[in-house]
Amino acid sequence: MTGRQTFSDEQLTAYLDGEAEPVLADDIRIALETDPELGKRLDGLVIDTSQVATTFKGLLANAPHPPDLSEVPSEAAEPRRVPEFLKYAAVAFIAVAIGWSSGSLTSRDAGPDWKDFVATYHALYVTDTLAPVSQDQADAEAELAAVANVVGHAVDLDVLNNLPPLTYKRAQVLGFEGTPLMQMTFLTDQGVPIALCLIRSSGSGKAIPDFAELQGMSAATWSKDGFDFLLIGGTDAPLIRKVTDVLVAQL
Repeated sequence: MTGRQTFSDEQLTAYLDGEAEPVLADDIRIALETDPELGKRLDGLVIDTSQVATTFKGLLANAPHPPDLSEVPSEAAEPRRVPEFLKYAAVAFIAVAIGWSSGSLTSRDAGPDWKDFVATYHALYVTDTLAPVSQDQADAEAELAAVANVVGHAVDLDVLNNLPPLTYKRAQVLGFEGTPLMQMTFLTDQGVPIALCLIRSSGSGKAIPDFAELQGMSAATWSKDGFDFLLIGGTDAPLIRKVTDVLVAQL
């Protein structure tokens, strides 16, 4: 290479897992020879499996079920993308388990629910997670329709594309306790990741939005037409309120 190359966390995680394309793996190996900072980033992405094992021993008796992604139909996303989001959702759940055991999640009488898991997953997002994502209108519509079909709730792409200062990036299917969960992601004009998630309602939500803080991020929750919604990301509470007002009216 002729200069220092920048790699995303997704690329580095794929390298650590042995799933990187040969060319990418070679580029990372070469860069490691001259870039000590890259080595530090890799070290930071390595999961301490012994800590995870210890944590899960203590959690096993009372832990909630992990997000169930194994039952997501294959048409929910393009085949080449499914292993990627499954991998990161699994990593997110490990982070949730460790965070829960250390008391870092928001305290709730009933214990962690789907919003806590989503918040901890979204806390892993950085600008580089979404900045490389680029889709034309046709691809974005096809992806959104496939994901919406799995969850059972149609979402208009025009609504997602008209939430300034948010730029819509992608949609994907996650899951919680056997129920499909739809995640739509955005970047603000400052590069802050924002996520809109929805899941079929358990019947306990309220139509009027609640505004709170989850995992240090501004968040809004509400229920409508049999689904629970969560908008989360960043620390700009007025922005979350503004976008929530639009979404409540148009979704």
